[in-house]
Amino acid sequence: MQRVGSRRQVWNKTAKQTSGGLTRSELFQDKYGNLKSRKASKKAKKNKNLKKAGWTFKKGSFGAVRIEEKKKKGTKGKKRTKGRKSTKKRGKKQRGGGSCGSPPVDQGSR
Repeated sequence: MQRVGSRRQVWNKTAKQTSGGLTRSELFQDKYGNLKSRKASKKAKKNKNLKKAGWTFKKGSFGAVRIEEKKKKGTKGKKRTKGRKSTKKRGKKQRGGGSCGSPPVDQGSR
């Protein structure tokens, strides 16, 4: 048995821990079969990461529901100005080979 391996190897008991130090007891499978960290999932739930990202739940329907735009419009933000941010002049792009405008040099006949 390996000492360090991937989450899948730890889950299948072919490795003792992940490179981050997670053991099998600290992992779980979600409904899609992906391996997750119990500790990280609990922290994300406690920090309300879904709500901060604009998702919530609705009573009577399954799954996450997007927070309405009406609630987001109430927050104050900076006004955007139209036009370019920088006033730097940009050079024209040259097309063609890498000759930089100089005429081709004759190599002579051999």
